[in-house]
Amino acid sequence: MYLKFWGTRGSIPVPGNKTIKYGGNTPCVELRTDNNNIFILDAGSGIRELGKHLKEEDFRKDITILLTHYHWDHIQGIPFFMPLYSEQNKIIFIGESNKERSIETLLSGQMDEHYFPVKINQVKSRIEFENISSGNLRIFDDIELQAIRANHSSPALAFKIQVSGKSIVYMPDNELIKESLNLSHSFAGLKNLNADLIQFCKDCDYLIHDTFYDENNAFTKKGWGHTSNSILAYFSILANVKNLILFHFNPDYDDNKMDEIYKETSKIIKNEKSNVICVAATEGLKLDI
Repeated sequence: MYLKFWGTRGSIPVPGNKTIKYGGNTPCVELRTDNNNIFILDAGSGIRELGKHLKEEDFRKDITILLTHYHWDHIQGIPFFMPLYSEQNKIIFIGESNKERSIETLLSGQMDEHYFPVKINQVKSRIEFENISSGNLRIFDDIELQAIRANHSSPALAFKIQVSGKSIVYMPDNELIKESLNLSHSFAGLKNLNADLIQFCKDCDYLIHDTFYDENNAFTKKGWGHTSNSILAYFSILANVKNLILFHFNPDYDDNKMDEIYKETSKIIKNEKSNVICVAATEGLKLDI
């Protein structure tokens, strides 16, 4: 069983020689279970390369795509996902619908004829759409899936997957709440203001979390729906996670800046004498779990 990162960036793809180490594609993470079932976490531009890989592998089982929300960077790779055009594949999209628009409607907009030459109802694969809301629990062949509301600028979910005795929390767009706008913090304040999310992540093996800002940028972006690396470090300690995976990076942060973010986060955890292991996601990173 493994996790593989096909896209780590937030907001917009940023290809180029300044983002080679951490990657420029937008969010996409593959979870492959021991039973060779595949669950894809978000469908940003990184899903294109994953689709090519699955085509080469001749993958014929169902493919489940979990969508946290419908901001462009989390769905923009769907039209370029090769299994979508194969009769041998069944693709299940799981996300949250709303009263005005279904999941199919939310996804099909970017494949309108004005934006893309193929409509979503014209693809060859068999497609299903399933709604999931905060508090829901789903049981699949070999995994248990839970959802919770994240703190973001539009309705967004975070997911907890429990499989083969391991727990993985995927929370790519989430603003951890602190007690004031200044740079100070306290464990008590963070714990009280983020109690539900701490409980959701409690003792998980892997927490893949939004790390969009450093503390100085977060100071001016309260309410934008993203988290600084330093607050995330303290949150991971409070939740007693085993492995913290920094993710969903700012498109303006180059590899040098991301090196600083990673080192600073690791230093905070070390200074607090915590056992949390910190890893910065990089495009192509594969974690055997």
